[in-house]
Amino acid sequence: MAGGTLIAAVAAQAGGSAAATTTAEGVYDKNQAKSGEVLYEQHCLVCHDKNYFRPVLERWNGQSLAVFFDVMAGSMPESNPGGLLDDEYVDILAYLFSRSRFPVGEGRLGLEDLDTLTIEHPEH
Repeated sequence: MAGGTLIAAVAAQAGGSAAATTTAEGVYDKNQAKSGEVLYEQHCLVCHDKNYFRPVLERWNGQSLAVFFDVMAGSMPESNPGGLLDDEYVDILAYLFSRSRFPVGEGRLGLEDLDTLTIEHPEH
Protein backbone atom coordinates (compact mmCIF):
# COMPACT_ATOMS: atom_id res chain seq x y z
CA MET A 1 0.00 0.00 0.00
CA ALA A 2 1.15 3.51 -0.68
CA GLY A 3 0.94 4.58 2.98
CA GLY A 4 3.08 1.66 4.14
CA THR A 5 5.68 2.48 1.51
CA LEU A 6 5.78 6.11 2.62
CA ILE A 7 6.15 5.15 6.28
CA ALA A 8 8.93 2.68 5.48
CA ALA A 9 10.76 5.24 3.32
CA VAL A 10 10.67 7.93 5.98
CA ALA A 11 11.74 5.41 8.64
CA ALA A 12 14.84 4.62 6.65
CA GLN A 13 15.73 8.32 6.48
CA ALA A 14 14.58 9.50 9.92
CA GLY A 15 17.55 8.54 12.12
CA GLY A 16 17.32 7.87 15.83
CA SER A 17 16.26 10.39 18.42
CA ALA A 18 17.87 11.19 21.76
CA ALA A 19 14.64 10.47 23.60
CA ALA A 20 14.19 10.38 27.35
CA THR A 21 11.98 7.28 27.28
CA THR A 22 10.84 4.57 24.94
CA THR A 23 7.53 3.04 23.96
CA ALA A 24 8.64 -0.20 25.66
CA GLU A 25 7.97 1.48 29.01
CA GLY A 26 4.16 1.61 28.82
CA VAL A 27 3.23 4.99 27.40
CA TYR A 28 -0.55 4.56 26.88
CA ASP A 29 -3.46 3.24 28.92
CA LYS A 30 -6.20 0.69 28.17
CA ASN A 31 -8.98 3.24 27.74
CA GLN A 32 -6.92 5.18 25.21
CA ALA A 33 -6.24 1.99 23.25
CA LYS A 34 -9.97 1.18 23.25
CA SER A 35 -10.75 4.66 21.94
CA GLY A 36 -8.05 4.20 19.30
CA GLU A 37 -9.55 0.86 18.27
CA VAL A 38 -12.88 2.51 17.47
CA LEU A 39 -11.11 5.18 15.42
CA TYR A 40 -8.96 2.55 13.68
CA GLU A 41 -12.05 0.59 12.68
CA GLN A 42 -13.68 3.76 11.32
CA HIS A 43 -10.71 5.23 9.46
CA CYS A 44 -7.93 2.68 8.98
CA LEU A 45 -9.32 -0.83 8.73
CA VAL A 46 -10.53 -0.32 5.17
CA CYS A 47 -6.87 -0.33 4.03
CA HIS A 48 -4.90 -1.84 6.94
CA ASP A 49 -5.89 -5.05 8.71
CA LYS A 50 -5.47 -5.12 12.47
CA ASN A 51 -2.01 -6.70 12.25
CA TYR A 52 -0.63 -4.37 9.57
CA PHE A 53 1.31 -2.08 11.87
CA ARG A 54 3.21 -4.65 13.92
CA PRO A 55 5.91 -5.11 11.24
CA VAL A 56 5.77 -1.38 10.48
CA LEU A 57 6.59 -0.59 14.11
CA GLU A 58 9.36 -3.21 13.98
CA ARG A 59 10.95 -1.29 11.08
CA TRP A 60 10.63 1.95 13.07
CA ASN A 61 12.44 0.48 16.09
CA GLY A 62 14.91 3.09 17.39
CA GLN A 63 13.19 5.95 15.57
CA SER A 64 11.38 9.01 16.90
CA LEU A 65 7.71 8.57 17.73
CA ALA A 66 7.16 12.21 16.75
CA VAL A 67 8.41 11.53 13.21
CA PHE A 68 6.24 8.41 12.95
CA PHE A 69 3.24 10.46 14.12
CA ASP A 70 3.96 13.19 11.55
CA VAL A 71 4.13 10.64 8.73
CA MET A 72 0.95 8.91 9.89
CA ALA A 73 -1.03 12.11 10.48
CA GLY A 74 0.20 13.69 7.26
CA SER A 75 -0.63 10.76 5.00
CA MET A 76 -3.56 8.92 6.58
CA PRO A 77 -6.29 8.16 6.04
CA GLU A 78 -5.50 7.95 2.36
CA SER A 79 -8.91 9.41 1.47
CA ASN A 80 -8.39 12.42 3.78
CA PRO A 81 -4.73 12.85 4.88
CA GLY A 82 -4.50 14.86 8.08
CA GLY A 83 -8.28 14.77 8.40
CA LEU A 84 -8.43 13.57 12.01
CA LEU A 85 -7.74 15.55 15.16
CA ASP A 86 -4.23 15.20 16.61
CA ASP A 87 -5.67 13.55 19.72
CA GLU A 88 -7.46 11.00 17.53
CA TYR A 89 -4.19 10.10 15.81
CA VAL A 90 -2.54 9.72 19.24
CA ASP A 91 -5.34 7.38 20.35
CA ILE A 92 -4.82 5.35 17.18
CA LEU A 93 -1.12 5.13 18.08
CA ALA A 94 -2.12 3.74 21.48
CA TYR A 95 -4.22 1.10 19.74
CA LEU A 96 -1.35 0.25 17.38
CA PHE A 97 0.90 -0.26 20.40
CA SER A 98 -1.68 -2.48 22.09
CA ARG A 99 -2.07 -4.62 18.93
CA SER A 100 1.71 -4.85 18.61
CA ARG A 101 2.19 -6.08 22.20
CA PHE A 102 3.71 -2.94 23.66
CA PRO A 103 3.10 -2.77 27.42
CA VAL A 104 0.18 -0.80 28.84
CA GLY A 105 1.04 2.04 31.19
CA GLU A 106 -0.79 4.05 33.80
CA GLY A 107 -1.34 7.28 31.85
CA ARG A 108 -2.54 8.44 28.48
CA LEU A 109 -0.09 9.12 25.68
CA GLY A 110 -0.29 12.81 24.82
CA LEU A 111 0.72 14.85 21.81
CA GLU A 112 3.23 16.64 24.06
CA ASP A 113 4.94 13.29 24.80
CA LEU A 114 5.81 12.36 21.23
CA ASP A 115 9.04 14.37 20.98
CA THR A 116 10.49 12.62 24.03
CA LEU A 117 9.80 9.06 22.92
CA THR A 118 11.69 6.59 20.82
CA ILE A 119 9.90 3.60 19.33
CA GLU A 120 11.32 0.51 20.99
CA HIS A 121 9.57 -2.78 20.70
CA PRO A 122 9.63 -4.57 24.05
CA GLU A 123 10.79 -7.80 22.41
CA HIS A 124 14.08 -6.20 21.27
